[in-house]
Amino acid sequence: MTTQENQNGYTFIFRGNHILVADTNELILPDADAGQKCLEYQLASDWFSEPDYQYTALLLEDSAPEPAGYVWAPLRALFAEQHPASACASRALGLLNWRTKARFCSKCGGPLHDDPAETARTCILCGRTYFPSLSPAMIVLVSKDDKILLARHKQRNTDIFTCLAGYVEHGENLEQCVAREVREEAGIKIANITYVASQSWPFPDQLMLAFTADWKSGELVPEASEIQELCWFSRDKLPSIPKKGSVAYKLIMNEFKNAPLF
Repeated sequence: MTTQENQNGYTFIFRGNHILVADTNELILPDADAGQKCLEYQLASDWFSEPDYQYTALLLEDSAPEPAGYVWAPLRALFAEQHPASACASRALGLLNWRTKARFCSKCGGPLHDDPAETARTCILCGRTYFPSLSPAMIVLVSKDDKILLARHKQRNTDIFTCLAGYVEHGENLEQCVAREVREEAGIKIANITYVASQSWPFPDQLMLAFTADWKSGELVPEASEIQELCWFSRDKLPSIPKKGSVAYKLIMNEFKNAPLF
C-alpha cells in the first residue's frame, strides 16, 4: 500500500460513498492539483478544509466525471487496508454529509455559514449554532455454543448475512439497546453483553459500537418487517457476509482477538 500526502495534507474527493484514488493497484489519494481542478471546473457541490487535521475534502456532483488517471473506490476499502488516512477520510465524509443537511436554521429559517472558531455552522439571522450530528448504533454478534447468529435483512444488503444492529434510543444505555434490539429482531434473550470496539461509519453519520453476547433463552423468531432470514452458523460454514472494512466483518471472522480492529 502506498500513501499519497501533499504539503497541505490529504486531499479527499468524494462522490456518494466512494473516494477518488489513483488508477493503480494501490490506494493512492489525489494530490492538491486534482482537487483544485475539480473546483476550477465547478464539479464540487461542496468543499472545505480543516488545517488542524491537515486535509481538504470535496464532494463532487453525482454526474461529475472523475479526473484523468483516477477511479472511484468504496471508502470502506481504506478501512479494510487500515490506510493511515482512514480516520480523517471518515471524518471528512461525515462532515460533508452533515453540511448537506445543515443548510438552514431550524429555528428561524435563516442560512447557515461556517463558524470561524469551531466545527459548527451558525445562523446569519439569529446566531443559533449547530454542531455536527452523530448517530450511535450498536452491532452485536450473538453466540450459542460454537455457532453465531446472523441475519439477512429485507430492506438493505439483502444478499448477505450480517450481525444484528440498531440505533440507540433515548433513555437507554448501550447494553439495554443491545438486549432490546436482539429481543425485537430475533425474539431471544441474551447474556454476557461485552463491549469489543467502535468504528466511525459515515454512511451517513453513524458511530458503530460493537458487542458480543451469549444466547440465554428463547427460540429464533425473526422480526417480520425487517428480517428476511435468521440462522445459527458455524464459522467453518459461513454464508455470504459483509466485506472487509467493517466491524461486522471483524466480529464474524473473530479477528479482534488477534489484531487491532482499526
